[in-house]
Amino acid sequence: MKQPYFLVAAGLLLPCTYSVAAPALYVNNLSLTGDIYTTAIGSDVTGTGSSSAPFATVAAALRAADATTTTIYIDAGTYSERVVLDKNISLQGAGRAIDNPGAATIFNGGLAASSAQTQETGIYIATPGSGSVFVKISKLTVRNYDYGIQTYGSSPLTNFVLEDVEAVSNRQHGIFWNALAGTSNITFRRVRAAQNALPPNTNTNGAGRGLFVVNGHKQNILVEDSQFEQNRRGGLDINDGSVSGLVIRNNRFTLNAGAALAILGAAGQRGAGGTYTTIAALIENNLIRDNPSNGMELKACTGSGLGAGPGSFVVRGNYIARGLGQPQNIGEDNAGIAFLNRDRGIINAGGGLNGDLTTGGAFIQSNTVRGYLADAFSSFFGRNGFGVVLEGSNNKVFNNVIARCQYGVQVQDIAAAPLLNSPLFDIDRNTPLVSVNDSIRQNRLDTCTTALRGINLSNVVEAGLNWLGNSTFLAVRGTSGSAGAVVTLGAPGGFPAQSAFEPTGFITYSPFLNSRTDASAAAGFQGDLSFLNVDRFCPTPGPVACLQKGVDFVTENGTVYMSAEVYNQSVVITKNLTLTNTGAPTTIQNVTLNSLGKVLTLGSPVSITGALTLNSGLISSTATNLLTLTNTATSSAGNANSFVSGPMQKNGNSAFVFPLGKGSTWARLGISAPATAATSFLAEYFAASYPSAALAGALTSVSRVEYWNLARTAGTDNVTVRLFWEDGTRSGITFSPKLQVARFDGTAWNTEGNGGLDGSAPAGSVASAAAVSQFSPFTFASLPPLPVELVRFQAAAAPNGVVDLRWATASERDNKGFGLERSLDGQLWQQLAFVPGQGSTLLRQEYRYADRPGTFGRPLYYRLRQQDMGGRSTYSSVATVVLAASDVAGTLTLHPNPASPTDQVTLGLSRPLGSAARLLLLDLTGRLVMSQPVPANATETTLTLPDELAAGTYLVQLTGTKQFSKPTRLVRK
Repeated sequence: MKQPYFLVAAGLLLPCTYSVAAPALYVNNLSLTGDIYTTAIGSDVTGTGSSSAPFATVAAALRAADATTTTIYIDAGTYSERVVLDKNISLQGAGRAIDNPGAATIFNGGLAASSAQTQETGIYIATPGSGSVFVKISKLTVRNYDYGIQTYGSSPLTNFVLEDVEAVSNRQHGIFWNALAGTSNITFRRVRAAQNALPPNTNTNGAGRGLFVVNGHKQNILVEDSQFEQNRRGGLDINDGSVSGLVIRNNRFTLNAGAALAILGAAGQRGAGGTYTTIAALIENNLIRDNPSNGMELKACTGSGLGAGPGSFVVRGNYIARGLGQPQNIGEDNAGIAFLNRDRGIINAGGGLNGDLTTGGAFIQSNTVRGYLADAFSSFFGRNGFGVVLEGSNNKVFNNVIARCQYGVQVQDIAAAPLLNSPLFDIDRNTPLVSVNDSIRQNRLDTCTTALRGINLSNVVEAGLNWLGNSTFLAVRGTSGSAGAVVTLGAPGGFPAQSAFEPTGFITYSPFLNSRTDASAAAGFQGDLSFLNVDRFCPTPGPVACLQKGVDFVTENGTVYMSAEVYNQSVVITKNLTLTNTGAPTTIQNVTLNSLGKVLTLGSPVSITGALTLNSGLISSTATNLLTLTNTATSSAGNANSFVSGPMQKNGNSAFVFPLGKGSTWARLGISAPATAATSFLAEYFAASYPSAALAGALTSVSRVEYWNLARTAGTDNVTVRLFWEDGTRSGITFSPKLQVARFDGTAWNTEGNGGLDGSAPAGSVASAAAVSQFSPFTFASLPPLPVELVRFQAAAAPNGVVDLRWATASERDNKGFGLERSLDGQLWQQLAFVPGQGSTLLRQEYRYADRPGTFGRPLYYRLRQQDMGGRSTYSSVATVVLAASDVAGTLTLHPNPASPTDQVTLGLSRPLGSAARLLLLDLTGRLVMSQPVPANATETTLTLPDELAAGTYLVQLTGTKQFSKPTRLVRK
C-alpha cells in the first residue's frame, strides 16, 4: 500500500490525490461504537484506507481506489456525506438501522421534511456497472435526503445488487433507479423502502415511491424479500419503457398510500425468429396488506396465458388484503389486482422492447384477495372495491380465494374514453380494448356482493368451476338472470343490466361448485369437483354444451346437479357419476353410455327426448328416480355390458324394446306399438326368482331364474310382450312352441302363449300369442315340464391333457341323466359317457366329468344331452376348449364387433399364418354356418357374412393342418 503524502498550505495539513492498490478499503466515522471492520476512527488526512487506518468518508476511499479495489467497507456510524459512486466498486456497510441501530451504517442527509424539493441524494450511482462482476451496495441505511439512492439516468446500467439496504424518510423517493434502455441484471434483495415523501413533504412530480424504476426497457430485474411500507405514493413502481424477465417475490407491502405494486409494460423478449426467449414477469408470494389504493396495478402487460415458460406473465401465491377496520370511504376505484390497458400508448409505439405489447395473457393463480370494499356513499358515486379486474385477451384466473370484496372478478371492455364514477373500474389514461378468450376457473369467490361481473363485453368469458358464494341456481344467476351473484352490464350510456342467461349473458358461470371446501392441500384453492351444478340457461358457446362440461369435469363417482329444465343437448357418460336435481324431472335430448364398467346413477327423474345409446356402461334407476323415454325418443338394444339396471318408462305409440338388465345379466323386454301416443309403459328386470311359483291352467313349469315387471302407467292400450334371453342355458330355454310367455295375475302364473320365437336356444326371444290387457310380472314358462334348469355348463383345459367338464342344475324333474357329447368340428358328435341325474329334486346339483381326448392345439366342442324318464332329450349350449399346442395360430381380433348387416368384419391375427387354413363360423350349438379359406402368411382377412345370417351370437375360429385358434365370439346385430 502506498503511503500518504501531504502539502502544507496556509498552516493546514491537507490530503492529496493518490491511489491505493488494495482490493478492499475501509471507512470509519469519528467513533468506534458498533464497529466490525476497523480498529481506529477514520481520517481523510492520515488514513490509508486500511482497517487500522481507515478513511473518514466514502469520497476519500473512492478517490484512493485503483483498478484492483473491489469493495469499500463502511463501518458502523452516521455519515452525512453525499456519495457519488463513479467507479465499479461495491459499498458494504455494517448493517441497517432497522436491524441493529447501535451497529448500523447510516447515511443521514439531515434534510427536514418540507414542501420544497431539491436534488440531494445519499448515494448517487454515476457508473454504468460492469459486464464481468456485480457492483453491490449492501448493509446500510440512507435517510433524510431527497433521494436515498439514485442512478444518473444517462446510460444503461448493468449488473448491480442492492442487498440489505434501507431507504427511509426521504423527501422524494427511497430508491430512484433511472437508467436507459438496455439496463439489465439488477437485483434488489432485502431492501426496506419506507415512509418516503410523507407529509409535510409534497408528492408533486410523482414523489413518494419506495422503489421507483424508470426510463427505457429493463431486463432481468429481481426484487425479493424486501419491505415497502408507508410510502406516500406507492411501494414499488416499475415504470416507463417496459420490462422483461421481471421477478418480484417474497416481499411485504404495507400501508402505502398509492398502489402497493405497479408495473408498466412487462413482456417477454423475443428471439430472431419471433419466439419468446424470456418470461415477462413472475410475481409470487408477496404480502400486500392494508394499502388504501390498489394492491397490484399491472398496466399494459403482455403474457402468454400460461403458468410458466417464455413469454409468461404470472401472478401467483400472493396475499392481498385489507383488514376489517380499514376505511371504506374510498376516493377512487380500488382493486386487489387490476390488470389494465392503462398507459400502453405512452410507452414506445406499440409498447415494449418488441413493440408488441397487447395487454393480456396474464396467469393469475393461487392468490388470496380480501377486503376490497366501498361504503354506500362511495358506491353511489361509482367508487367501488374489486378483487380482480381484467382487461385484454387470454387472461387466466385460476385457484384464487377472493373474499369480502364488493365485486369478486370484473371483466370489462372500457369505453372509447375513460369514464369516471361508472360501474367500470375507472382509471385515467386507459384505452379501449376487447376481452377475448379469458378464463376464470376454480376460484373461491366468497362473501362478495357480486361474484362475477362483465361490462360492455362482446365475447363470452369462460368462468366455470368456481364457488360463487351460493349453491342454488336462483342465488347465482338471479330471477330471470338478474340480481344474482353473476351480473352482465351493457355498454356505456347507462350500462343497462342484461340477463345472465343466454343469449344476453357474457359469462359462462356453469358448471359451478356446490361448496367452498378446499379439496386439496395443494397451493391455492382447489375446488371440490365431486359435486357440480349445471344451469341450463348459462351461456355456453362452442361445441361442448353445459351439461357435457359438468359431466366431463366432475370427478369419478361424483354428482352433477341439474336444473329442472329441458337440456336440448347431447351428453356422453364415460365415468361413474350421479345425475340429480330437485323438482320436476330434468329433460335431456341425447344420452350415450360409452365406458365399460361405469354406472350412471339417477338421483332424480330424468327424461330423454332423442336417443339413448348404450355402448358400454349401465344406467341405475329407481321407481323414484325414474328414467323415461318420451314419445320421440329411441334407444339402442344395449348389450351384455350396457343396459338399464332398474325401471324405465317409455311413452308414445311406437314399438319398443326396453334395454334392461340387472347385475351382469342383460335381459330385454319388448312391446308392440300402442295405438295412441298418450300411452306409457314401465318395465324392470329382476335376475332372481319371483316369490311365488304357483301355476294356473296348462302351465307345468315356470322360470325360477328371472322375471320382468311390466306396468301400463298411462292409457288403456294393449300390447304384445316379447321376452329376450341371452344365455339359453341359464334361462332354461327349450326352443320350441312349448316355450310360453307367462304372467303372474296376483295369485298364480298364467300363460300368455307363444306368438313366435326368434333367434335360437342360446340367444333369442319369445312373444306373447296376442296383445296383453293386464300387466304385472312376466317370465318364461313351458307347457310340458322343464325337466332341468341348467344354470351352468363349462369346459376348461386342465393339466395332463385333461378337459374338466362341470355343470350344475337349479332343479330337476324326472331327470334320467346327461349324455356327455364331444365333437371335433361342431357337426359330428360322439357320446363320451352318460351321467345319471337325480330324478326329481328342488335342490341345486353339481356334476363333473374329466375327459382325455388326446387332441391338442385345436378346438374341442362339448354339449349335454339331457334325457328325462320318458326318453325325451334336450341339448345344452356348446362349450369349447383348446388344449395347448405349440403351433397355435395366435389370437384373433374381430372388428367391428358387434357387427350390423351392412358391416364388413375384419379378422386380424397376432402373427402371420404358417400355412393356409380355413375360417369357420359356428353357431352356439356348434353347427357350421359357413367357412372360407385364408392363405398362408396372412395377418388379416375379411369375413364375408351371408345376408340371411340371423342376429345372434356366433363363434369364429381358424383351423388347418398346422394352424388352430381359440374360438372368438362375434355378435351379429
